[in-house]
Amino acid sequence: MNSASRQAPTIGRVALALCAVLSFADKPQAAEPNPYAQRAHEVTEHIQQHFFDPQTGVYLKSLTLRKPDYVWLQSVMFANLVAAARAEPQTYRPRLEKYFRALDGYWDAQVAIPGYEAAPTRGNGHDKYYDDNAWLVIAFLEAYETNHDPRYLKRASETLKFVLSGWDDECGGGIWWHQEHKDGTKNACSNGPSAVGCLRLAKFHNGAKADALVAQGRQIVDWTVAALQDDDGLFEDRKVVATGEVKRGKLTYNSALMLRALLGLYRATGNEQYLTQARQIGKAADWFLDRRTGVYRDALRYSHFMIEADLELYRATNEEYLLQRAKRNVDAYYDAWKTNPPEDMMSNACLARVLWLMAETETDAGRAFWKNADQVRK
Repeated sequence: MNSASRQAPTIGRVALALCAVLSFADKPQAAEPNPYAQRAHEVTEHIQQHFFDPQTGVYLKSLTLRKPDYVWLQSVMFANLVAAARAEPQTYRPRLEKYFRALDGYWDAQVAIPGYEAAPTRGNGHDKYYDDNAWLVIAFLEAYETNHDPRYLKRASETLKFVLSGWDDECGGGIWWHQEHKDGTKNACSNGPSAVGCLRLAKFHNGAKADALVAQGRQIVDWTVAALQDDDGLFEDRKVVATGEVKRGKLTYNSALMLRALLGLYRATGNEQYLTQARQIGKAADWFLDRRTGVYRDALRYSHFMIEADLELYRATNEEYLLQRAKRNVDAYYDAWKTNPPEDMMSNACLARVLWLMAETETDAGRAFWKNADQVRK
């Protein structure tokens, strides 16, 4: 056999192999699974299995306390399902819609300014928490931005009206913690989310209405900064109106919501000073970390809000430490969950929420959603 005849079969085999490679390359390849989305789904389904109450349509307090959880804790689960509905709309959007209707069990419509009560109500006019309602405003607005259902925007506006009724000029301004002024304090936890709600709602209005909401958000931020911000940039807990005493005690969620409020002012006005202030809080938040593990020391019900703030600030600045800090915390919390899932509903919901948010940092759809949501007003 001559050299040419020996080469022919070899050339033919190479050609066939090359064709096979090219054919494989032409076929659409399955996307790599997103580990954060898988974990978020896992934890969310755990909540559905162990805490959902089909009779009321809301979620129960814990594995041992089988009664509807307070509305603040329901708001975290609602925010979790909002994020889940973006990732897996066929599975979670129907649940979200049913849950929204079920929360009417907390809505007191029989008073001058309706709002959500802490526990299920028959419209008894009980004392309401302004912060409970502010959390729901934020969650409803994100739900509206997710699927553009006008019911969410309407209820967010109605709820914010109640929240803003908690502002008065005592102690120089600020929103009370309770409607009936229980404890006599104006708290960071009622003012921070209220400002975020104002600034998020302003995005969906034009002209005088939008300007008024931005002005209200700025007014709340200005009061909270003056009344409760420490020299390091973090926020103390509350101010006693009768005496002016500041009750000290820094919690992640207070600083987190003020960071987000400042970002809201930056987006609404384009004023770089608000971004600078938000970045100061972001840097100062290292104070909350355990020096050995790099994980936030606070309970998950508080610290998950700081993870969310880390991700929001990261989207504005692209500072890598923020994303890495968020990842480190989420990974640690998930590892702990795998070992011993918490017995309370809210801790599970907090974890699922930040897992969905982490998943969105790794998908085109997730990044596009937040790019649109975070647009800076020119």
